[in-house]
Amino acid sequence: MESSKTKVAIVTGASSGIGQAVARKFAAGGWALALGARRVEAVTALADELSQRHGVRARARMMDLRAPNTINAFVEMTLAEFGGVDAVINCAGLALGREAADKGDVEEWMTMIETDYVGPIRLIRKALPSMREKGSGHIINIGALAALYPHPGSAVYASSKQALRAFLACVREDTLGSGVRVTNIDPGITRTGFAHVRFRGDTAAVEGLMKGFRPLEPEDVAECVWFAATLPSRVNIDQITVLPTDQTSPTRLHKSS
Repeated sequence: MESSKTKVAIVTGASSGIGQAVARKFAAGGWALALGARRVEAVTALADELSQRHGVRARARMMDLRAPNTINAFVEMTLAEFGGVDAVINCAGLALGREAADKGDVEEWMTMIETDYVGPIRLIRKALPSMREKGSGHIINIGALAALYPHPGSAVYASSKQALRAFLACVREDTLGSGVRVTNIDPGITRTGFAHVRFRGDTAAVEGLMKGFRPLEPEDVAECVWFAATLPSRVNIDQITVLPTDQTSPTRLHKSS
């Protein structure tokens, strides 16, 4: 880190998976944390654990990216309690189903659009003015490999993630000269609960996907986030695409026999 001053990060989706791994990585690095997730009990337990283990300030609050009032309250709480924010790290997201576009459930589509696009841009809009005011800050988004490759059964999930990539690129242009940095990280298949949600709890399908395959671990993606966040302020990592060694696209995987 560039200075000894304690830095503050907002982490969404912090109750599990990549979000939890990011929270653990940043707490170990001495950052104060505002942790948000829908599962408030899980994220509160994580905040308590990290405070005790690393001696950092960690606060938890329920935040649902589909509920604007929870986003606003979360950011306001963070700014009031910590006096500012140095990084907004959006790890929350989901995909529902694998149906073709002519067979998809429109309600599920709206859930994905609100979670994967609308919620994150609301969060950024709420936090960005304080970053501009102090002349520094970092927006880091966990996207998806799906945003880069059209493939069957992903029309709304992939397009939501791609739309967010475009939004972030425009924010980068809008904030040029302000000291604000913007980074998007698109991971390949990662060992989290993501596939269980997408496959609607079909354990056999998830096991079939993972059998003989070496996915990323959440900690691997957290390392990428940490790398981008802790470089000197003169350096902006616009984009990271991080894949398992055994994956080259959403549909092309190598599996051991």
